[in-house]
Amino acid sequence: MYDALEILRNKGFKVYAPIEHFIENAWDWPNDEWGLQVFRNDVEAIKNCDLVVSLTWGRLQTSAGTTWEQGFAYGIGKKVILVEMTDNVQSLMVANGRYATIKGLDELKLYDFNNLPELRTNTEQT
Repeated sequence: MYDALEILRNKGFKVYAPIEHFIENAWDWPNDEWGLQVFRNDVEAIKNCDLVVSLTWGRLQTSAGTTWEQGFAYGIGKKVILVEMTDNVQSLMVANGRYATIKGLDELKLYDFNNLPELRTNTEQT
């Protein structure tokens, strides 16, 4: 995860990664209120971004939150670049709601973010 952030930052991108953001006084909030704050922060970040780059480990291994964020970004017209970290079966909704899919961090390093080629992989979908 952190390698992907470093790659994107080295390409000159301003990166928002939910894992790096914390809710002030989070331990003082009831779980549902803390969760709402996390949700709102992530939604605002997606609304304000130009592009979403999302790491995926397949249909059963990628978190529900990440999958939701991918769908939300697609639904509001953001281009979603998936970085498949495994060859695991991919959700057909995620695979077809993306703008481009690339394989692993090496391809992330090489991806042409200036021209944004639309790419697919042959990862199985269900």
